[in-house]
Amino acid sequence: MEFPTADHDSFIIIPHTFAASRIYEEDDVSHISATSITLKISCSPIDDENLSGEEIGKKAVIGFQRLKVWLEGMLDHIILIDVSSELFPPLQAAVGNQIMITPGKPDDSMLAVLLHSKATAITSGCLEVFTLSLTATDTDNIERLYRCQDKIYPLPGIEYFPGEAVHKTPWWTRPTIDISEYIKEDGDDSIEWNIEDPLAEIGKDYLTIEKEADIIVFDAWKKKEK
Repeated sequence: MEFPTADHDSFIIIPHTFAASRIYEEDDVSHISATSITLKISCSPIDDENLSGEEIGKKAVIGFQRLKVWLEGMLDHIILIDVSSELFPPLQAAVGNQIMITPGKPDDSMLAVLLHSKATAITSGCLEVFTLSLTATDTDNIERLYRCQDKIYPLPGIEYFPGEAVHKTPWWTRPTIDISEYIKEDGDDSIEWNIEDPLAEIGKDYLTIEKEADIIVFDAWKKKEK
């Protein structure tokens, strides 16, 4: 995989493998592909002359924790589906798996861009994300590398989502745990998206009194049984 430039003294590579099912339409035919996807995310502590080495190190730990919690809590046995797929509404209502919606066919190229963007958003201010490597068993483990210059991604805004969404920006730009969008409804106090995001809690005490974050509970973010 491609490594950071020589300007950076050190970096880490965060690996993660997860099971997934891709669902997409091609020539009016629905395709379902089971796969195992392996990610390798290269990143390093942020370069901030206004922070001490100790402060930069603490932020790097927090960024790592946030990314690992997201990877391990949200991706395993995930369903990857084009938001325009006719199967999206019935699947959303019927299955208990986490569903990641994509603004197009969820192939390796699309996923590499989306996941690089999400990793960058989650670790913002803590880690600098360089290259994301992606391999999948259903595409012969051919390695896809993606590196974004200036954090400008070839992705649409929230207009990709049909209907009125709660958020003004798509999930891959938000530093939150979610991987989908929520439809705006009346009675904001009663809908699930108002739950405090667990990633925001990681590192709060660590930065102030050097206390590790509590164990994250995902129950509120899991799909509810119908």
